[in-house]
Amino acid sequence: MLRTLESIVRFVPDIDTAAAWYAELLGSSVRHENPQYAFIHVDGLTIGFHPADSKCPGGIGGTTVYWEVPDIDAAIRHLEQRGAVLHRGPVTTDFGARAAILLDPFGCTIGLNQGSARSRALICGG
Repeated sequence: MLRTLESIVRFVPDIDTAAAWYAELLGSSVRHENPQYAFIHVDGLTIGFHPADSKCPGGIGGTTVYWEVPDIDAAIRHLEQRGAVLHRGPVTTDFGARAAILLDPFGCTIGLNQGSARSRALICGG
């Protein structure tokens, strides 16, 4: 029934500022469906931005999406230079991967994962 991940929606205080930040970070451009929803599209994934409200306040209490990176320390430095703040980690998982969570300038989490040969083999069924 559930086939592929279609989109991620970030609930943020200012959709245009957040969308522009992510568009620059990921080399995309901002588009709008309507005044309440901006989005970017990168490598088959849509990242949407909707105003935070009482039903979906955004921030660190929700789901964290993890991005695979080749060098977690370099990725952390890059994101920190763009205004993100390290929130947790980096830690080494039991499978040997390294993981960290940062907060973007809008209070949402950005997960980073630097997989290891063991973690990729175990997670991918190898």
